[in-house]
Amino acid sequence: MEQPLKIGSWSVRTIPAGWEVVPNYGLRSAAENTFPSTVVLTEEKLPEGMTLQGYVANSIEIIRRLLPEPKIKGPDRFTFPEVEEAQQLTVAYQSKDDRSVVQRQIYAGAAGVVGIVTFTTVEEEMSNVSGAFRAIGSGLRFGAASPQAPQP
Repeated sequence: MEQPLKIGSWSVRTIPAGWEVVPNYGLRSAAENTFPSTVVLTEEKLPEGMTLQGYVANSIEIIRRLLPEPKIKGPDRFTFPEVEEAQQLTVAYQSKDDRSVVQRQIYAGAAGVVGIVTFTTVEEEMSNVSGAFRAIGSGLRFGAASPQAPQP
């Protein structure tokens, strides 16, 4: 990939074979007859006075209200390139069709903005997509340090 894919302040430098871009959203596995594993990239301005830790705590409360009996590990400090601070957590829950869904969420804080990357798959697909998730994750960058389009 010559130019990184840009989604907001996110820069995606690696798109593995068998994965497709979902514009303004992220990436999705294009493999047939499998769960459509995804990598979703979002961002939001931190509310004034809120820390990244507070934002993640609020996110956990929302997860607990929206998902049926989620199992949450974390948050844990996480090292992410070129950001002020980062945290990660893992969320597992049963879907309505009784599949074991697994999400890994990374929250990256830079310049008053929090970027969230969410890797989602089902437990039985984890071994098939873990290499792709690692490749995508190792090529992600967030924030002002990411390459920007030239300004006139």
